[in-house]
Amino acid sequence: MTGGRKGRVVVVGGSMAGLLAARALADHAESVVVLERDHLPDDVAPRARVPQGRHLHALLSAGLDLLRDWFPGIEEELEGHGAVRIDGESSWVHQGGAYRARGYWGRPGLGMTRPLLEHVVRSRVAALPEVTLEDGVTVERVSLNGRRVTGVVVAGQTRPADLVVDCSGRSSRIAHELAASGVLDPPTTRVGIDIGYTSFFLRRSPGDFEGLLLLSIENPGSFRGGAVVPVEGDRWQVTLSGVHGDVPPATDPEIRDYAATLSSPAIAQLIAHCERVSDIEVYRFPSSQRRHHEKVAALPAGLVTLGDAASSFDPIYGQGMTSAALQAAALGDVAGREGVLSDDLPKRFHRRAARIIDAPWRIAVGGDFGHPATVGERPFGTGWLNGYTERVIHAAHTSLPVARTFNRVLQLADPPPILVRPDVVARVLLASRRSPVATGAEVRHPRVGA
Repeated sequence: MTGGRKGRVVVVGGSMAGLLAARALADHAESVVVLERDHLPDDVAPRARVPQGRHLHALLSAGLDLLRDWFPGIEEELEGHGAVRIDGESSWVHQGGAYRARGYWGRPGLGMTRPLLEHVVRSRVAALPEVTLEDGVTVERVSLNGRRVTGVVVAGQTRPADLVVDCSGRSSRIAHELAASGVLDPPTTRVGIDIGYTSFFLRRSPGDFEGLLLLSIENPGSFRGGAVVPVEGDRWQVTLSGVHGDVPPATDPEIRDYAATLSSPAIAQLIAHCERVSDIEVYRFPSSQRRHHEKVAALPAGLVTLGDAASSFDPIYGQGMTSAALQAAALGDVAGREGVLSDDLPKRFHRRAARIIDAPWRIAVGGDFGHPATVGERPFGTGWLNGYTERVIHAAHTSLPVARTFNRVLQLADPPPILVRPDVVARVLLASRRSPVATGAEVRHPRVGA
């Protein structure tokens, strides 16, 4: 361990990844400056350059646990702004022909919009004495001394740093310029999924729906999906999705027709029951992308890459913010052990980050290869894994322990190999035979407008 805080850090990008990287490094650096090109809103509002921020986001349990540690009382603060506690008792998740067994799935999560979460986290980070947030600042490139990154260039002027953290997103200017110059060009994996979203808000009232969380996931199957989540402002946030050209529509009549094709009729019923109170927003996500910094033999000192700039995967699984939080925690741990000034920090961090990214990458990308039009490099064992996952989905229809274990994996709280532990496999094989898919039993759907 190194004693005391040493070194100056510049974080490029003020998204969740950048904010959480700043929080993790504030314990180890003399100063942390976050540079964000957007002009950040003073209130809860989507950012202009983050169109995906208008769509449904999830902070999984592993990410929420980290936020609780970093920002004591943040869960209660978010609830004070209107975030809604969601647990396995109130959740209806339809996948593979029936609903997941309801009950205790683990610690409750929170239903809220991404702008609310960013607003509260940004306020917490800005209050840290070691951290400075600057908005309306465009980073043109990093400065170099040989193969060491020594800072960033803003408006033609160099701003020195002992460590630069690139959290500027999947289209990172820093990544493209370093690749073009031959300084850093990591192998990159892309998997084409071409997912389209349509999202909007409905007015939320007591008695709308027998529960709180409603998901319909057609994977395996058509890959059409729908989600309804309670968020602040007494609203339901609704997102519909489709892949490979099967894009959800953007007009009310077509939306109702599209929702009616989902396996859970409750989503279409809720849309018909509640008043729409927002514009309809659309978004396209062409491909999952992963830059393999862990495979680069000689990484430049003084630079690490985190969040979507390192890996961005099919957002239907809601893993992006939590993956970024786990990477930020790993960066803080490595900085605490090696020191911000260490030339070995990038290598050690990216090895840790690769192991963190592996789990959500396999879940999202492996699942995407269940669709025949998906193109790209398949993770090893994808066919077998998808076949077994279908058995897990069926077992989770009737077995609460399987549903709980599956949920913890999807929430990134437990690693995927736990699903092939002998006792879990035995439970999956037995419970999958009791699924309504196997027995032909009638599936009860939640009541809407009760």
